[in-house]
Amino acid sequence: MKIVWCFMLVCSFLRADFLEQERENAIKSQKLIVLSVTKDQCPYCLQMRHDVFETELVRRKIDQHYLHVEVDKDDKALPKHLHVKYYPTNLVLNPKDLSVIDEFIGYTKPDIFVELLEEVYKQEFNAR
Repeated sequence: MKIVWCFMLVCSFLRADFLEQERENAIKSQKLIVLSVTKDQCPYCLQMRHDVFETELVRRKIDQHYLHVEVDKDDKALPKHLHVKYYPTNLVLNPKDLSVIDEFIGYTKPDIFVELLEEVYKQEFNAR
């Protein structure tokens, strides 16, 4: 019983720490974080994953300036302060404090999504 309890504790700790690890990676590489909050069986979430995040060209563009993290709305590791109501929601987070820089709600076409991300990155890094 103790072994099972310890295993569950370790797994929950590792899962809760996932955003902290991405935050540290983003700071080191001077990237922002795109946090995609999805919902199980959401057709728009699935379409966004397929059309945007699994497309090689879009993936390369995103990887230039961002770290992409996807999390389900029911995942306990999702920070409560984000208050996501609609799915999919893509949040651009500042890696220093995980504050929301911008958010894109709903399905967004790949070319428009990339344009939005490029604009956010330019604004964020030109403002520093």
